[in-house]
Amino acid sequence: MIIPKPLECQTLDGAFTFPAKLAVIIAYHPDKGYAHFVAEELAQQVRVACGAFVTIHEGESEHKPGTILLTDRDAHGDLGPEGYQLDISTDGIRLCAGTNAGLFYALQSLLQILDHQRTSLGDDAQLKSLACLSIKDKPQFGWRGFMLDSARHFQPIDVIYKVIDQLAALKLNRFHWHLSDDQGWRLEVLGFPKLTSVGAWRNNGKARYGGFYTREQVRGLVAYAHQRHITIVPEIDIPGHSFAALAAYPEFGCPGKEYTVQSDWGILQGTFCAGNDETFRFLGEVFADMAEVFSGPYLHLGGDERKPGVWEACPKCSAAMKNLNFDEEAKLHKWFMERVSKRVHESLCRRTIAWGDNIEAGGVDGQIVQGWIPGQTVAAAKQGLDTINSTNTWVYFDYPESEEGIGTTWPKWMKPLPTEMVHAFDPIPEDLEPELHKHVLGSECHLWTEHVPDEATIRRQIIPRIHAFSEAVWTPTEGRDFDDFSKRLRHQRTIF
Repeated sequence: MIIPKPLECQTLDGAFTFPAKLAVIIAYHPDKGYAHFVAEELAQQVRVACGAFVTIHEGESEHKPGTILLTDRDAHGDLGPEGYQLDISTDGIRLCAGTNAGLFYALQSLLQILDHQRTSLGDDAQLKSLACLSIKDKPQFGWRGFMLDSARHFQPIDVIYKVIDQLAALKLNRFHWHLSDDQGWRLEVLGFPKLTSVGAWRNNGKARYGGFYTREQVRGLVAYAHQRHITIVPEIDIPGHSFAALAAYPEFGCPGKEYTVQSDWGILQGTFCAGNDETFRFLGEVFADMAEVFSGPYLHLGGDERKPGVWEACPKCSAAMKNLNFDEEAKLHKWFMERVSKRVHESLCRRTIAWGDNIEAGGVDGQIVQGWIPGQTVAAAKQGLDTINSTNTWVYFDYPESEEGIGTTWPKWMKPLPTEMVHAFDPIPEDLEPELHKHVLGSECHLWTEHVPDEATIRRQIIPRIHAFSEAVWTPTEGRDFDDFSKRLRHQRTIF
């Protein structure tokens, strides 16, 4: 009934019967304040599920009959930083973890059990008891993410909160937020007001389309996600895919070009000028401002699909290539990314991430490589670089689930990506040597939104594939079975 499938789950004889008055006892010492947050979330759902009068108290680790206990006592060290134990016995319910993340994931599993049992009785029925079981669980990968493109199509902030709730329910812990592209800039940045007054808007025929997120909205979302153990990884795509930024501040693009926010898709010519020192000052100030509102340790620099030939045709960029003794744009690209990454690391203490497009020219030291084309993850690991395996053929949810609509609703080049294939995904490439597996941090599933204009389409594209993905990054391959997953899926409700 739980997705993702726990590492170990043993059904036991008997059942716990909910009393009319139920106490949630906090005996969790690492962070009492956080334990109260978990207890309140649990109490609210228990009240709805079984109609009990629920109270919350701090107490001892000895489990009193007829209670729900939150504790760190006897939490096994082999559960790691996100593992937990969940026990339902005839005497009560016990959530045990050594970390806040583990306690939160124990809560998510228990909430799924409550929801499954209640819905099996009917929406208006109240739950009387829960079957006894014992769960010991932890994830196989530490990086379990979802990327949403808010640049091609803009989503209201309430939709982003729903995304966070869906990720939390499935124990996904990274929200990669694509906030800039040729078609829109979505983030308020102090000192550069035209990024949102100009860069956030485009013309769709006669209609003006766009939007952006304020600093206050972002701060609120970051705090909300943090409480649910989700790190938000913001992405500003450079040096290419930058028409929207350059429409606002064309002085940072290659001279002699006209820059407007685009309404077409594809690999376009909007590229930051690599031969202009002011470009790097601008980008440094933008990333510094982002670091003030995004508290996580990562900033994503993009780095994908730079239009070839733009720099060679630019007098400033071609002069820079000559001065640096570079004979191809790929080397200038690496130098550009190294320069920005070094400033981000040294002045902001953030680790950078970039797409794997330029990996053949060599990765940037210390930077995480996000492989999206087959072979990029392996190439990065062989260079000793940490990598996120987001290979498009396995985890791109803008791809359709079947052949239906390809060539009409969907471009002809897209390949179908059925849920069963997502469920079978292994982030460790088959051809990667065992000693290099440590460099694969995990994976992200992605939703690019060229053809995803609204919340209803988001729901259609990610559900149920995001459930399958959550199991692919949490549950070891040998513990997965698609038929079993499909049975559990039928009992799942979604946040959307």
